[in-house]
Amino acid sequence: MENGKPKSVLIGTVEKYLTRADAERAIEHHRIKINTKSAQQQFHSVTVGALADRFMAEEMPARVREDTAKTYQGLLRNWVRPRWGAEFLQNVKTLAVEHWLKNVPRSASTKAHIRNLMHLLFNCAIRWELVEKNPIDLVRQSGKRSSVPRIFTPEEFRKLLDELKQPYRTIVLVAGCLGLRISEILGLRWGDIDWENLNIMVQRSVVLGKVYETKTEASRKPMPIDPKIAEVLLTFRRQAVYVGENDYIFAGESGSPRWQATMLADYVT
Repeated sequence: MENGKPKSVLIGTVEKYLTRADAERAIEHHRIKINTKSAQQQFHSVTVGALADRFMAEEMPARVREDTAKTYQGLLRNWVRPRWGAEFLQNVKTLAVEHWLKNVPRSASTKAHIRNLMHLLFNCAIRWELVEKNPIDLVRQSGKRSSVPRIFTPEEFRKLLDELKQPYRTIVLVAGCLGLRISEILGLRWGDIDWENLNIMVQRSVVLGKVYETKTEASRKPMPIDPKIAEVLLTFRRQAVYVGENDYIFAGESGSPRWQATMLADYVT
């Protein structure tokens, strides 16, 4: 009811939801939201699948970046829903989740991402007053790598640079010398560089063509750059098409930020 009148919401078609049970699962997160203030809400059991639906409908659009949202959707679709989707929230236990994660055939890093996503879901459930505690709090799952990353020697790094064409040579040089993420490098504008004091401000990142603010306050602090790096950037600027203060340092042909999805595979490796 809305303002004393019944209100309907289109969920989907009978081709999409073949059975009554399918349709009921699809509307479960709507029912939760509608009945939040109902005195009878405590008698309605909520599934992990319904919690995930509400999280995707209400939290992700406003609070989660697009690239992170796609990762969450994949983790929910491939791992969380198949095992826990039909489980009631109160039946999700710490040791059961921990044991399940041990047997997920993925890297420690991926399993840590699954664990953290489930923790986020249950934090939302607490905020929505669906549960009183988070069963994932005590789930132990390390994200430690199983092998030590291969690190280039200075000589190997120089050889790599010699093989690269512009702008990828300068992009890799900045990444190697400043330790910035590729999303932060592609978000750099010429106006972010303080040539007089040899500082650079990392104020934004670019992911899948979209511009975002940096994730943390620490990322926005001025970063000192070596005079030789500044000289390389000045040389690159003299050859660039887009050289205004608001132009991206590594702009694409249209002046927009480059798309990094295939950059490593197509131009570096």
